[in-house]
Amino acid sequence: MKIPNLIRYILYAGLGLLTFVLLVTVGNTIRISSSEEYTLAKEYLTKNPELIQEVGEIKNFGRFPSGGIRTTNGAKFAQIEVDVEGSKAEAKVILLMSQQPLENWSFDEIHIQQE
Repeated sequence: MKIPNLIRYILYAGLGLLTFVLLVTVGNTIRISSSEEYTLAKEYLTKNPELIQEVGEIKNFGRFPSGGIRTTNGAKFAQIEVDVEGSKAEAKVILLMSQQPLENWSFDEIHIQQE
């Protein structure tokens, strides 16, 4: 049975779109996980009393962090999203960070959602 050309083109377009989304997702995960911002976020979260109270002592961070990092007029902004495994519970954590030129990073907001 021969597949009509229109259906074949739709299938190819869908497969191409799915491949593109997968590549962007994997690329973003690699970019975030190897960034200075992610390293600083993990250090901050390991010592954060609010997070420790919710999940206990931090045992592990998820393998697939996500989020975004951008620069505007010399200022950097990062949103790091990561799963955290503690001795009492697990949680999804979203950490908002910013850095003004010639200053250290500041940790602006933390959102903890227990799983």
